[in-house]
Amino acid sequence: MKRVLVLVVDDDDGIVDFISSCLKTAGFDVLTAFNGRDGCKIAAESRPDMVILDLMMPDMHGFEVCQKLREDGTLKGVKIVISSGKSYSVDVKSALRLGADAYLTKPYTAESLLKTVQQVLSGGGAPPPAE
Repeated sequence: MKRVLVLVVDDDDGIVDFISSCLKTAGFDVLTAFNGRDGCKIAAESRPDMVILDLMMPDMHGFEVCQKLREDGTLKGVKIVISSGKSYSVDVKSALRLGADAYLTKPYTAESLLKTVQQVLSGGGAPPPAE
């Protein structure tokens, strides 16, 4: 069975540790980045299957990272899940318009994280949070 590589991009060490731990326990390979610029660089080098991406980060906003990933032809198939404390419908709609496959509003449980990851990887996507 092919191992699934997930890149976690978030400037909060605690969130990165939480997501990484959940994913590794579930059998995923995980890479991490703590800002948008490094996230873009690591994604281009490693070509992950999925990127879990925060919005509010130093150097580069998550929307800009999402857009850059979608514009990179070598990353065409990468799935993008936004993981943000921002729950405004305008943010959710903007993320989906820019090419995100799903939007998770922090805080969330390990179960909801893994459910969303599995749904997106299976091609089903995940519904945006209720407005």
